[in-house]
Amino acid sequence: MKMTVAKKNDTQKYYHEQINVVLHHIQRNLDKDLKLQEIAQEGNYSVYHFHRIMRAYLGESLGSYVMRIRMENSATLLRSTAMAINEIALKVGYDNPASFNKAFKKRFGTSPGDYREKRLTEVPIYGTTLINRIMETINLKPTVKTLKPKQVIYVQSQGAYNESASKAWDKVCEFAKQKRLFGFKTEFIGISYDDPQVTETGKLRYEACVTTSKSVDPEGEIGVKEIAGGKYAIFTHKGPYENFSISYDYIFGKWIPENGVELRDEPCLEKYLNTPDKTKPEKLKTEILVPIK
Repeated sequence: MKMTVAKKNDTQKYYHEQINVVLHHIQRNLDKDLKLQEIAQEGNYSVYHFHRIMRAYLGESLGSYVMRIRMENSATLLRSTAMAINEIALKVGYDNPASFNKAFKKRFGTSPGDYREKRLTEVPIYGTTLINRIMETINLKPTVKTLKPKQVIYVQSQGAYNESASKAWDKVCEFAKQKRLFGFKTEFIGISYDDPQVTETGKLRYEACVTTSKSVDPEGEIGVKEIAGGKYAIFTHKGPYENFSISYDYIFGKWIPENGVELRDEPCLEKYLNTPDKTKPEKLKTEILVPIK
């Protein structure tokens, strides 16, 4: 018996809703022992079919995905924090430092200690020319604010940020328009989970988020979640999104280590103050919110 179009669409929506639940659960619990059966239960999947569903969606096995995210998170922590290597190992789910070192070397071809040392020597020297360039894109002194949690609807995409982000924004904004979720206080927030210097371009994860105070249920690719509140250092980036790397290099390569800042275990946020549809690239303004303790 053929499946009706309506039934097929409902099935696809449910499929995407549950995958969002699974991926969110994994991201929030990288420090824990993630067992296949427990992850499957989070998404209300049969464990017998779960691994095939996730492989089809992710383009890799679930085990490979979890290990890759753990290793890439640890690489970012090695580059941007002064945390001890054993502490980083625990943070990404390794109780045994030797196992962590082995997995890290397999992924990056070098030990965590050598990786950190090499990355530190690669931090650019901020001469007059580069400082001037940085000052063109970012306010060097951030404001620090304690923010309340925000409820958002979101769509996650994967791939090169400059390509995948626009597709995610088209989908989430169309949904918000249909559901009449836009309002005077609506905020548009992007979350770039991965560092392009660490993660393969095709596997970069991005979420396009729209804040809403209305009650809304997840629907297909549209997820619903809460962005954590807390203390943030807020920088203002001026100019094209393609220049974000300059601002992030300054924040993580200079501002954080020179000020002894400790990061909270939350992703950075990009709050877009205007849109590329109505604004020239050089006039774009974006707040980069860095979660700090």
